[in-house]
Amino acid sequence: MKWLFLTLLLINLGLFMLIYPQQQGSERSSLLADVGELKLASEHESATVTDEPGPVEPDELVADAVKTADPELEKPLKDTPVEQQQTQQTALPEEAPAEETVAETPTPPPVVELPEEVAVRCAMLGYVDSRSAAEKISVRMRALGFKPELQAESRNEQAGYWVLIPQQSSRRKAVNIAKKLEESGVSDLWRFTSGKLVHAISLGLFRDEIRAGDRKREIDALGFNSVIQPRYREKTNYWLSYKTGNGAVLSDRDWAGLVKDFPELVRNEIECQ
Repeated sequence: MKWLFLTLLLINLGLFMLIYPQQQGSERSSLLADVGELKLASEHESATVTDEPGPVEPDELVADAVKTADPELEKPLKDTPVEQQQTQQTALPEEAPAEETVAETPTPPPVVELPEEVAVRCAMLGYVDSRSAAEKISVRMRALGFKPELQAESRNEQAGYWVLIPQQSSRRKAVNIAKKLEESGVSDLWRFTSGKLVHAISLGLFRDEIRAGDRKREIDALGFNSVIQPRYREKTNYWLSYKTGNGAVLSDRDWAGLVKDFPELVRNEIECQ
């Protein structure tokens, strides 16, 4: 077996030595046939100038296409800086400019026309002696569009003149003088038994000072010492205050109607409070 294996190996080596060189030669001849006739570059340029134009080869079309291409494409890539190349490759598309925000002008508030100011005046109606009369006048004024305010005022008011026998120190003395006056023919008399004029004797109350003076002289002529003294009494007066100029106006006709029903009524302008 050993000799058989060696014999086969030698036969195979001999066949390989005979066949392999022939295959290499055929492959070289086929490659040279495909390439064609080789020429130098100088011979090729002279042949291009002298020879007549012939059919255009594919290689020539490719060369012409490369020559007519954009000159910028012929520049070698190494001439462009690396940073510029990276910038061209990684450059992002430009963002659209942001829209400008225009501040809206605030709308001015509507102009409100204020009503014209009306001059306001204040007045009063009075005085009246009773509250019931003042309340009736107030109802009439409200019906005319006013808003009157009822006010009251108490004060001492002179109500006339007394003709008096002055106050005596005791009741007995006052009684004796009263009897003597009656015996002298004076019947109109009054003896005060209380109050500020206690133990005085009244000989008459007169509204007029002249008449009071005549009475005094008559009593003095009878031998009595008389005096004239003003008479005061506390009186409450009622009056109404109101404002004008707010649309309500007291016309002459309305005022005449009030005076007809309340003759003592007086209208005066006062300071507003």
